[in-house]
Amino acid sequence: MSLLLVVVLLFFSSSCSVSSGQYYVSDNCSSVTNTPCNPLSVYAGNMSQYNNSIFYFIGASDINDDVNMTAVRNVTLHGLDQACLISSRSNERSVLIHNSSHVIISNMFINNFHVIAQSSNNITITNSSFNGREEPVDTIFMKLNNAFDIKISSSVFFHYAINITYKPLPICSIELLHYSLILTNVTLKYSGVVLSAYHGASYNLSAIFHNYNNILYSHSLFILGDSLFSFCIKNASFQSALVNPYAFHINFAEKLKSVECKFPGIQSISTFVIEDSQFHDNQGGLLIFKNEYLPGTLSNHFIIIIKSCSISNNMISSGLKIDTKFLTPVQIKITDTKLIGNQENVILNSNAISLSNVTVANTRSTGLLLRISLVTIENKLTFKNNTGVFGGGLSINDLSKLVLTSSANLEFIDNHASYKGGGIYVKELGSDIILEASNVPLTLKNNSAAFGDDIYGYTDRRSNRFNLTNPSISSTGDARKVHFCNKNLGYKQIYPGQVLKFHIALFGYDYFGSLNFTDGILEIRDGIFPNSAQTVDLVYARPNPDSNCSSLIEYKPNHPPSHAEYVIVFTTNHSSLNYQHYIVNACPIGFSINSSQGRFICACSQSISRENVTCDITSLNITHNGLLWIGMYNISTSFNATANNIDACIINEDCLLYCFPNPVTFKLNDTDTQCVDNRGQRMCGSCREGYSLLMGSNKCGQCHNNYMMIAWIALFAVMGVLLVVLLIALNLTVSVGTLNGLLFYANIVKLYEPVFSRKGALPVLSQVISWINLDFGFEICLYNGMDSYVKQWLQFAFPLYLWIIIIIIIQLCRRYGKISRLMGSHAVPVLSTLFLLSYTKLVRTIVIVLHKREVTLHCTNEPVRSVSLWYEDPNVEYAKGKHAVLFAFALMVAVFFIIPYTLFLLLNSFYERHFSNFKVLKKVWNRFKPIIDAYSGPMKDEYRFWPGLLLVARIPVLLSATLVDSFIQSQHFLLSMLLTVLAIVLSLGYCFGGVYMKRMNNIIEVWFLLNLCIMASLSVAFTDDSKLSHMECYDALIKKLFKKQNEDDDPLLDVTDSHLTVDQQRREIIPSSTDYIRRESVVDLF
Repeated sequence: MSLLLVVVLLFFSSSCSVSSGQYYVSDNCSSVTNTPCNPLSVYAGNMSQYNNSIFYFIGASDINDDVNMTAVRNVTLHGLDQACLISSRSNERSVLIHNSSHVIISNMFINNFHVIAQSSNNITITNSSFNGREEPVDTIFMKLNNAFDIKISSSVFFHYAINITYKPLPICSIELLHYSLILTNVTLKYSGVVLSAYHGASYNLSAIFHNYNNILYSHSLFILGDSLFSFCIKNASFQSALVNPYAFHINFAEKLKSVECKFPGIQSISTFVIEDSQFHDNQGGLLIFKNEYLPGTLSNHFIIIIKSCSISNNMISSGLKIDTKFLTPVQIKITDTKLIGNQENVILNSNAISLSNVTVANTRSTGLLLRISLVTIENKLTFKNNTGVFGGGLSINDLSKLVLTSSANLEFIDNHASYKGGGIYVKELGSDIILEASNVPLTLKNNSAAFGDDIYGYTDRRSNRFNLTNPSISSTGDARKVHFCNKNLGYKQIYPGQVLKFHIALFGYDYFGSLNFTDGILEIRDGIFPNSAQTVDLVYARPNPDSNCSSLIEYKPNHPPSHAEYVIVFTTNHSSLNYQHYIVNACPIGFSINSSQGRFICACSQSISRENVTCDITSLNITHNGLLWIGMYNISTSFNATANNIDACIINEDCLLYCFPNPVTFKLNDTDTQCVDNRGQRMCGSCREGYSLLMGSNKCGQCHNNYMMIAWIALFAVMGVLLVVLLIALNLTVSVGTLNGLLFYANIVKLYEPVFSRKGALPVLSQVISWINLDFGFEICLYNGMDSYVKQWLQFAFPLYLWIIIIIIIQLCRRYGKISRLMGSHAVPVLSTLFLLSYTKLVRTIVIVLHKREVTLHCTNEPVRSVSLWYEDPNVEYAKGKHAVLFAFALMVAVFFIIPYTLFLLLNSFYERHFSNFKVLKKVWNRFKPIIDAYSGPMKDEYRFWPGLLLVARIPVLLSATLVDSFIQSQHFLLSMLLTVLAIVLSLGYCFGGVYMKRMNNIIEVWFLLNLCIMASLSVAFTDDSKLSHMECYDALIKKLFKKQNEDDDPLLDVTDSHLTVDQQRREIIPSSTDYIRRESVVDLF
């Protein structure tokens, strides 16, 4: 009926139209010789009167009105040359074709002009170009709405949208009508085609796209409703680059309702064939998609065939993506097709997909991914050189099924998965591979993965089995068994806050049904009984390459200390339980329970807790910033004892003498780590096991030969004799008057050696000064096991040995005249000299022996108390045991020698005046007078007290240098003390106008005193990371005065040095153990 209506309308319109003919259209008819010629605007208003006419366009036709072609037939718009065009300055102008037939547009160039055809048929467009605008996109378009039997050939669309819509006819016809749409040699550039077919069964639409090219950011979208159609796309090319998500898109739209027309004997089957076409270099290649999950709403049966196509190099989205949302009537067949170099290829939510002779290669994210789909393999399916994570070649997930017919043939070659299944990955929960017949060929070659090089998750346990072309394959599956790698684990015992550590192996079933190593997520449960344990953590476990056991699995329980047994359970989603018992013990010594943050953990106990001290119960380590000693008072107490142990007494004291100055980490069973120079035990007071205290320093070293002690003792004995002989032979005695200043200088420099000089600076001068102080100046191991106690006895022994030698010589002189004549008058002065040489050494030793330290003890179940320890070796209790003997001897030496000797020298004039009045005292005085005269002989009579004054001047300097804990921290105090003493001595000497009878002796003594003043002053001025020797200070002073800088200048004097941060200064002020000069330089005697 509708067709009859159209014929009637055309008849009446023809009767009213002008006669048929040829017309010429041009905006410049004056230059056109053909007639009739008019501008397009003359004809555009109503072209219905020009039936059976041809319009020849010459040149450009610019028009601002619509070209209205309503109810026309047999009208042709033809351009006579390439310059022929219809152009509009406004994008709102159109060529309107309505209720017309047999309209031809050929050889035209239409610019910025819409073409709209509605309810028309037999429209032909050939050899034409359509040009729109770049911005906004797709605003210029060709719209074909129920335009039937359309032919578009040899045409180009540039920035031009094509919208083709097929709707149902108003009423159903008697028989099924057939209409066509043919696009041949059509090219789209920056354009798009949208074809919507929801005409139902009111007619059958046949669409052919031949040599159809989508290039340069173009796309084609087919929206298919429940309609009857037959589409064929052949020799097409889709290359739209990276703008549109997919270059080619088929979308099933169920909401497009249509009129239901039924024709007996006509099957409702619609086909969509894509053949010999290319989909390459796009963002996404080919997409078959359905919007929503509305199964059963389409009554037609749809068959989509993709044949002999190439889908390649689609770089961002999928090369092939099929998602039909379980649309039952849709069947998709892919044959003789190659999927090459795409980002991925995905089939999901589909249940009727068949593949035959398909090659999938060089895919970057799994060759083919199946999700909730049923895919049938009818012939050869090849996967080559694909990569992925779960499945390099094929990944079957989420209840998907891969069905292989008897003619199927699978090949997986050179595929790689970074995780599981280099060739095939099957997610075991519901996913499967189904063989419809036995001996289906399966080739697995050179595939690789972290787990399951060839297959992951598939076990051949069915009656129909593959025919493996290479039986030696690598495969495994999800974890089914959990095993402990450690044998004889027994009960584990931990402290609160510590972790339980296990090495666990997971096993899954391989292709042949045997157990093989795999990885998986371990569920950790904790509780009293295995079956009632609660899930507390999920951890990932994988085998190590070397042992196949998992990497370390750690779990930190949260239980208070108790005697209860807990159980830790390991399982996976598919495996049986495996468990281990453990006990949480009370915190060890130095730690106490802390639950302030909701977890039970052993933290620093109150006895250890202080600023910059941290405790780690996991490693049982304690860390502090150095110059601190933390340990047990009774070092034999077992570290594994709990904090409730009766012997658990903790010492937490500053330790500036022998402790490491930098941050240190240690355990309470290895407190020696806090000590330097191989020292150890309580507060670093003794040497570590296997080490002995060295003579010449306070360091500890190893004695390699026990027989060397005899040699060293013999050497010391000989050296003592040689020293006495040298003093006698060279008359190097105090009676000359030149030694007082030198000995004072040598004593002070030795005491202040860590302040004045860097370690190792001027070794020759340092050695001479050591000898003057009766020190040998080099480190030796006297015997194995030597400690501070024995060493202090030796400090007393050597001066006494020298005294004995000279006393023996004096006695021999009295008995034998020859010896007396040989020695002359030097014996007594030598004895006096040895007394003076020994004075500083003995006073220093006495101070060390009598030095006490009060140490606070933090004991369990006891109040805080203090104990008295010997400062030099805190392993020895003060004035108790063996130290009591040494203590008594030191007091005896102080009482019977140091105090009388000091008083005799200082008050000799007083004694001489007053003792002469008493016969008994005078007799005693006369015995000691030769010794006193040896000191005061060079002095003026009124200044005979001067040697005693120099002796007294040594005492504050000696005490301050001996008793300080750290020269680094007390440097300014020590220098101030020394400068004060020197200033007093120099002031008195200046006031007295010289105390020696010889002027040279005054000059020599003043020179030594000034030398000490300069050294002390420069040490204050040049306080730096390292200490300057006095020779270097002089060098620095000269360089500053003359403003010279040599290449080999000491870096300490380089004024161009960059400023150091506070941390850098601290690290260099408190150097490492090899550079740290402690009180050893004060107490070294040999």
